[in-house]
Amino acid sequence: MNRLRSEPTTHISVFITLILAALVVIAGGIMHAVAKNSQVQVERQIDQAQKRIEQTKVQIRMVEVRTDKMLDRFEMKERLKQSASGLVSITPADIEEVRPLPAAQDGSEVADVRDEP
Repeated sequence: MNRLRSEPTTHISVFITLILAALVVIAGGIMHAVAKNSQVQVERQIDQAQKRIEQTKVQIRMVEVRTDKMLDRFEMKERLKQSASGLVSITPADIEEVRPLPAAQDGSEVADVRDEP
């Protein structure tokens, strides 16, 4: 009987402390998993945004190519001929110079065309 009393007994607070420590570790693991999951989602969103940016850049390049092709003067002349347009070519002598008037007090700008003698 004395032998049972002489052995150290584990107090209940030790078990409670171990349970609390286990709960803290479990909560930390769950928080880590949630944080990692949100990081993966953000990485996916970043990848999607980068893909959209690249697609937009390609579309911009295609529009620039089409615009350059439409503004090419030789192709424009051919398109006008094919569509039987009434536009005709002009010479540099046909161009009139337009000079702006001195600035008006109200801030509006008006151009003046003068025939030179």
